[in-house]
Amino acid sequence: IVIKFAAASLYTGTFGELVGTSGAKLNWGVPFSSRPTALKGYMQYSPVTVNRVGKNLPADAPAKGEKDKCGMYCALLTEILHVDNTDMSTFPDWKNDPRVIAYGALPDEQNVNSGGKWTEVNIPLVYNDLTKKPTHLLVVFSASKYGDYFHGGEGSTLYVDDFSLEYGDEPTVK
Repeated sequence: IVIKFAAASLYTGTFGELVGTSGAKLNWGVPFSSRPTALKGYMQYSPVTVNRVGKNLPADAPAKGEKDKCGMYCALLTEILHVDNTDMSTFPDWKNDPRVIAYGALPDEQNVNSGGKWTEVNIPLVYNDLTKKPTHLLVVFSASKYGDYFHGGEGSTLYVDDFSLEYGDEPTVK
């Protein structure tokens, strides 16, 4: 019997397949063609201590014994992104990948325990390119930011509500 930690996650796209017991292939994005300037909504987050440690982790992943982090980000894309979390080369460089038109993520200072209270979240999208038109939208919410690496704390809980894409402001450009 093999038991793996898997974070509660919600994302736009489809699950591809498992990669043995080491990871998964994901297809990120759904058809979309407008230019929002932010993702806004409300969250409640209750992190616990990281007790499941994954492999091939990004450098900013919390270590075992540290508080877990939630993941919340949005991207406008020119195509569906096919990601294999056992192969770091398949992940986009959000700031430089030509397939990424705009990107925004929950800032670290907002990635804290909300104490059971609803906290407003505003994630501005920073545009890499204002000439290309988006064809796909990716939105990700995860109770453990690195759950796709089977890394996090069993029991970290994230609630999200009333999220919307915001329009009307002048886009921020990198």
